[in-house]
Amino acid sequence: MSIGDGIEPTTSDILGVIIITVACVDMGMLKGFAGMETTGHETDAVLIAVGVLIIIVAAFGCFGAWKESPKLLYIFVGFLILIILLELSVGIAAAALRPQIEGTMKTQLRASFIKNKSTREEDSVYREFWDKIQNNLECCGVTGPDNYVASEPRLNPSYSCCPPDDSDRAVEIKRSDCISLSKYYQEGCEDKVLSTVHSAGLSVIVCGILFCFLEVVGIVLALWLAHSIKNDGKSQETA
Repeated sequence: MSIGDGIEPTTSDILGVIIITVACVDMGMLKGFAGMETTGHETDAVLIAVGVLIIIVAAFGCFGAWKESPKLLYIFVGFLILIILLELSVGIAAAALRPQIEGTMKTQLRASFIKNKSTREEDSVYREFWDKIQNNLECCGVTGPDNYVASEPRLNPSYSCCPPDDSDRAVEIKRSDCISLSKYYQEGCEDKVLSTVHSAGLSVIVCGILFCFLEVVGIVLALWLAHSIKNDGKSQETA
């Protein structure tokens, strides 16, 4: 067993993959909830780039450990320090921009809801979007089912505002029953969307902090390994 076996850069590979996955999930959630508009993807895009960089740097560190080269391990440490600084910068930016992103999402959600009430064929994508949101999050309208009748055109809430009905009755009967008895979800979708997006963003920030800690551990192990290799080399020279 060589001294280079004392470090496991493959852990960084796993961290890189997790960062990419979390950032992609957050990006997909922002895109899905922003009314089909691109909002707040910049920090997630940087995190994806950081995840790819971590995988590349981890491979470099693995090569340095395999070659038992202190110089390569020191370069690996330098790259890890740069990655930590980048992650901290992205985390601070994400935390600072989140209120602005959520404010923009509110505006986009309300604009898309107006188009959801349109009967024009070109606005059908917004009706599909709101049906999906109302079904998945069990909510209705922006702030509640009254949004459907509060402005022109005045409509009954969408059938997607109705709780699931597992009975064998025809869909038309279920829809009529829901409308006549006002069995709609009473909670608006805006708060639920923002809460879901906020939770996803918080997960990204928490993961970033955890990965910074693990990368610091990687730096300590790499420095210890480099120091051990140098001492081992000196012992062999004096032997």
